[in-house]
Amino acid sequence: MITVRDKIKRQNRNRFAGLSLWLVSMLALLAAACSSQAPTASPGDASQPLPLPVVEPMVSAGQKLHVVATTSIIGDVVRQVGDEAIDLTILMQPGQDPHSYQPGASDLTAAADANIIFINGWNLEEGLVNDLATIGNKAVLVPISAGVVPRVLSEEEHDKETHGEGHSHGPVDPHTWQDVANVIQWVENVRQVLSAADPANAALYEANAAAYRQTLQQLDADLRTTLGAIPEERRILVTNHDNLGYFARAYGFEITDSVIPSISSLAEPSAGELAALVDTMRSKGFCTLILEATASTQLARMLKSELTGCADVHLIMLYTDALGPAGSGAETYEGMMRANAATLAKELSR
Repeated sequence: MITVRDKIKRQNRNRFAGLSLWLVSMLALLAAACSSQAPTASPGDASQPLPLPVVEPMVSAGQKLHVVATTSIIGDVVRQVGDEAIDLTILMQPGQDPHSYQPGASDLTAAADANIIFINGWNLEEGLVNDLATIGNKAVLVPISAGVVPRVLSEEEHDKETHGEGHSHGPVDPHTWQDVANVIQWVENVRQVLSAADPANAALYEANAAAYRQTLQQLDADLRTTLGAIPEERRILVTNHDNLGYFARAYGFEITDSVIPSISSLAEPSAGELAALVDTMRSKGFCTLILEATASTQLARMLKSELTGCADVHLIMLYTDALGPAGSGAETYEGMMRANAATLAKELSR
């Protein structure tokens, strides 16, 4: 089975070796990205960052790069660097779950015209990469998480992750943006790729990236201040989707369990798993559930009804896999992280 890393290496070697060979390698990626089998890469391989593909100049001075970003979060970061110098299409709108998103005709048209397609990497968009790679056969497929040291799942986490039949991400947690330091790496990746593809605007991309890096560095510092006010005994997260691993590691939280025991929000828990989670929460006296705004709350509300030992069960809504709608305060990546931190500080300090 070919991993995203394998595909990038092959793309770097054969970028100009002919369209037919390029299509063969791309189709090999598709089989890997959509396979229901776990990746064949060993944990040692999985612990290595994804490589950034080699990019050659694609447009002349005065022309705009056609760029596609898969998720609303990736799109916001790409926009911060590219600004008006690029023609940017963001496929997933605020509130759309990247795990289950299916592209429409206009999305595929944008991919067909793209010079560059930014994806998350580590198979986050398990239902989308197949179509993008097939339709966007002239584009460079760029994992924006290249260079990020991934969070390799423990054996227990990996067992839970593969619980969702047909939707395994593999041995790595793809939700890298939950640690601001990783998004700073994203910014550098975007700068490098856009500058290589559009040398005439390299100075603009550098200036935009430098300004945004400062914004993110301040964001990271502010998050540590805000979240640091939460009492130690309250820094425990129970979620409806196991996507806060990077966040917990970076900002000092413990993840006790999740309602949906999988990295992918497409998984479904068994009755036994729900019962075990109820027992765990009762034993710890913990009555707060973290819900992602893109997910159905039905399962979490079922769990709430079972926690009869809690006088007051709190359901905390966070924006995790997608930006929030207009007026939410989470319309940008920075806004999303600030809004989530403020919500956690308020609810977990009760």
